[in-house]
Amino acid sequence: MAVLCLTLFTAFTLSAAEPKITVSGTVTLQSDGEPLTGVSVRLKGTSQGVATDIDGNYSLPASKGDVLIFSYIGCATLELEVTGPTLNVELKDDIQKLDDVVVVGYGTMKRSDITGSVVSVSEKDIKKTIVTSVDQALQGRAAGVQVTQNSGAPGGGISVAIRGTNSLNGNEPLYVIDGIAVEGQTNGNTSALSSINPSDIVSLEVLKDASATAIYGSRASNGVVLITTKRGSVGKTKISYEGYYASQRIPKFLDSMNLREYAKLYNERADILGWGKREEFADPSVLGDGTNWQKEIFQNAGMHSHQLSVSGGNDATQFLISGGYIDQDGIAVGSAFERFTARINVDTKVAKWLKVGAQSSLSTSKRTNTIDDYNVIETALRQLPEVPAKNPDGAWGYQEDNTLGTYYTNPLADALTRENYWKGLQAVVNAYADITVIPGLNARIEYGGTFDRNNRYFFQPAMTLGQFKQQSRGQRESSNSQFTSFKQYVTYMKDFGKHSLNVMAGHESQESSWENLTAGRSGYLFNNVHDIEVGDLKTATNGSSRSSYAIESYYGRVNYNFDNRYLLTATVRADGSSTFSPDNRWGWFPSAALAWRVKNESFLSSVNWISDAKLRLGWGLVGNQNAGSYAYGSTMTSVATAWGTGFYPGNYSNSD
Repeated sequence: MAVLCLTLFTAFTLSAAEPKITVSGTVTLQSDGEPLTGVSVRLKGTSQGVATDIDGNYSLPASKGDVLIFSYIGCATLELEVTGPTLNVELKDDIQKLDDVVVVGYGTMKRSDITGSVVSVSEKDIKKTIVTSVDQALQGRAAGVQVTQNSGAPGGGISVAIRGTNSLNGNEPLYVIDGIAVEGQTNGNTSALSSINPSDIVSLEVLKDASATAIYGSRASNGVVLITTKRGSVGKTKISYEGYYASQRIPKFLDSMNLREYAKLYNERADILGWGKREEFADPSVLGDGTNWQKEIFQNAGMHSHQLSVSGGNDATQFLISGGYIDQDGIAVGSAFERFTARINVDTKVAKWLKVGAQSSLSTSKRTNTIDDYNVIETALRQLPEVPAKNPDGAWGYQEDNTLGTYYTNPLADALTRENYWKGLQAVVNAYADITVIPGLNARIEYGGTFDRNNRYFFQPAMTLGQFKQQSRGQRESSNSQFTSFKQYVTYMKDFGKHSLNVMAGHESQESSWENLTAGRSGYLFNNVHDIEVGDLKTATNGSSRSSYAIESYYGRVNYNFDNRYLLTATVRADGSSTFSPDNRWGWFPSAALAWRVKNESFLSSVNWISDAKLRLGWGLVGNQNAGSYAYGSTMTSVATAWGTGFYPGNYSNSD
């Protein structure tokens, strides 16, 4: 009994409460000494806690011997014992935790808190192979993302489909580059993202399911890819260079007949038909290999890339300036790609409560392709091995009349004598202001857009090769487009005990317009002058088109986390699009998702062979406003008549 009494007394003595004191201090970042706003300071084992103010200060009641937990995204969590009324803290950067911060629509989240289906591709993943465009960087690196190359030419069109076919009018996802939306649909055979330098990218986040993409509403039915570019950091100015040279070649030629095999087949056919024998094929064994057309149109091609960047900054301002160049010859003759890029990213802390910055990029590109549009590769596979690529006098070889009843042009001449190239200029700009209203409440304002200019040049010369007669023809096409976006949203974050809350609400207005002009003539006086005005005026053709749309949006999101075990995300977006009639202009796009971090339950805490386990359940509604401008109304189509140009309705109107 005495032993029991002693035990009770000892327990009572250990649990005696120390007198309460007010503990206060300042939380700073160890790397630069800057005060940190919004750091969670919590009394361990209780629900009591506060957040640091604009100056990094905090104050809360505690007792000596209590433990305070300091946590902040991007920093290592720190636990310290209270020894007196003053406790100043320095938090260290945690690189591993920085990697765990994932960009989501209109903000960031820790990867462990994500409830939707999101796949990340890091800068390290991109550098594992050679890619010339952003969409190529996704190939084979993200589950559920299908990347199809529509053209083998450098800089050619690439289609990206997230979780299969989602739409009747295109399956390209929406790309968001540093907050600016870029349509993923390709322009002809040109990739919409070929003007972006992959070396400037620090991460790609693919939002796949509806619960993750619903925050982008009427443009999210095909998924969303968030692209984040590199930024400057505090420290000494760094100059870095990346470059490579690569050699490309076709891995294997398709099996095809050489001249001896073709002569043997020809003789067998002549024996069966009883006519059409040729004296030069009397003994196929004395013939050579003839022309291998695949070897004529394919080549070993080089490519080289160079990237130079300067980055750095101090506590107030950080910057990054980069320039890139890539030059790629295609393995098929008559194809090439060249691109220059420049980027400037700047972030400035104007005051403790205000941070401003801008991201801007400019690129010019030129893509040459005379292969795809004229079936050059198919012609090379069909053309006979007896036809020379070039005659001894240097003239193009051509096919004579033959009893097979087939006739094909010279594929090498098709690839090298035509002119077919695109020149593009693209600028992407986005400026922002971050305002800390009160600790935990942040407002952000952004304005930016994309501006594109594209020109196509085409010319085919007059040529006669045996039966083949080709008339000279030229065409020019010019197009330009612009997209602007103005958004404002606020974010409130609060930790209280085991609960964590993140609320975001905002407004956005978007506007896009584009136009193009085409002109062409045939019957040129000279093959060496390609200007349209040299063509026959009587053959002149022209055309033009233009269109625009605007979207106004209101959106919000709530993230709730209880004890790092139970997660809830709910979003809603309302989009009003000018694409639709005034009676059906607005659409609502809600979503909800739940997640259970099973690994954090007590019954799995001792199971070491499971590093993490999470169950997710999500639902969402997303839309597609890409129906064509004024599709609900009746448009007029022009037609030539004996009395001049006439017009008739091109479609029936439907306000629904």
